[in-house]
Amino acid sequence: MWHATVAYDGTAFRGWQIQPNLRTVQGELQKRLRLLLGQPELRLTATSRTDTGVHALDQHINFAAPCSPDLSPESVRRTLNRWLPKDVQVRDMGFAQPDFSARYDSVGKAYTYVVYNGEKCHPLFSRFVWPMRRELSVPDMQEAAAHLVGEHDFSSFAVNPKREIATNVRRLFRVEVSARNGFVFFNVVGASFLYKMVRSIVGHLVYVGRGAARPDDIIGVLNARDRSAAAASVPGVGLFLAKVFFEKDEWQTYEPQLPPFGWQD
Repeated sequence: MWHATVAYDGTAFRGWQIQPNLRTVQGELQKRLRLLLGQPELRLTATSRTDTGVHALDQHINFAAPCSPDLSPESVRRTLNRWLPKDVQVRDMGFAQPDFSARYDSVGKAYTYVVYNGEKCHPLFSRFVWPMRRELSVPDMQEAAAHLVGEHDFSSFAVNPKREIATNVRRLFRVEVSARNGFVFFNVVGASFLYKMVRSIVGHLVYVGRGAARPDDIIGVLNARDRSAAAASVPGVGLFLAKVFFEKDEWQTYEPQLPPFGWQD
């Protein structure tokens, strides 16, 4: 089984998952891998099916394909990066165990959402942030965020998907809010997430930060188990899939890169 790590700027994509006649990250990667490896039926599996406009620093994928002696993982990575558009990069390529699944073997994920809380964001960064001119209280948002840590029913912070799911109970390890140079960063780390859960959480924390609700009101929102009890979700533009964890306690030593669109090795 092949295993790769991918980063992308999601601005011009309609999300990860292939959709007819739409530009998607899976579509760009899959068609080139099929051509390069001579496997017209090759299909990719990803850890997270990110939505329209959402970015990734550490998306993981796997696919099954024969290994040719003249196509090493490193040569496949280099060739793919030459063929791929500038908003997608294969960061790493290698082999995993035959039964490895980027989706089912992950034990946690970290997301970062970026709000620009100033007059106007620098144009080089504006595509990666959600602008909010109204002043936000970081201490109030931090207080509210603390109530979300742990295991809860997050029905109030999720859009119901078309498919049925067993439970809306999820466990969050960390929900952190910090500010620097006009940017407000929301770092959310958990074992698993519901559909649009992070964007819904950030939307309500911003609602608290604007003074529209008290920090401890979020307890009642959680207990309501009703999406209408929480504020509106934020758009995908400021959301990053920042890290995927495959080791049980890896999240404990994780430190988010802030801002996520800064340079990293």
